[in-house]
Amino acid sequence: MMGLPVTPFLKNTRAAAAAEFALILPMAFALVFTTMEAGYYFQTEHKAIKYVREGSRFAARQNFAFFDCSGTGAFNNSANNAATVLGRIQNVTLTGQVSGGSARIADWEATDINVSVQCDEDFATGLYAGTTDSKAPVVTVSTRFSYTPIVGRLGFDVSDIDVVAVAESPVAGI
Repeated sequence: MMGLPVTPFLKNTRAAAAAEFALILPMAFALVFTTMEAGYYFQTEHKAIKYVREGSRFAARQNFAFFDCSGTGAFNNSANNAATVLGRIQNVTLTGQVSGGSARIADWEATDINVSVQCDEDFATGLYAGTTDSKAPVVTVSTRFSYTPIVGRLGFDVSDIDVVAVAESPVAGI
């Protein structure tokens, strides 16, 4: 009994493109989704950096009375509306508005935004000569929150990825 001839089978090129496509498809999907996810992450990070800088600039324009440089530096709780100013700084960072508004990044909350004050002794002249102990208050606005991915909806675990942004500005007291 003779077997089937192998040569015609090996020379047959019908459906070769479909077979190649089937082999390449998983890698193509992985490349496309990875590129989209990386782009979305960098866009989210860029927004966070931009908004934190905006909050820092807003904080820098607040009155010197809201900042206490007699110790290590903090908000002056005895000043009228100091807590309100802190809330406004967080809200400007989060929403872009002094009050109200909604978060500009998905799953970002006001509790993710930290505002701290440090006092710098190197600025003892000029604008800062009349401030408390002649120190310049420097406001730092920072955030860290969990990144909400696109592919997370497809079942991939990316829960350990955080978005981090920090900006600081010396208070001008305007």
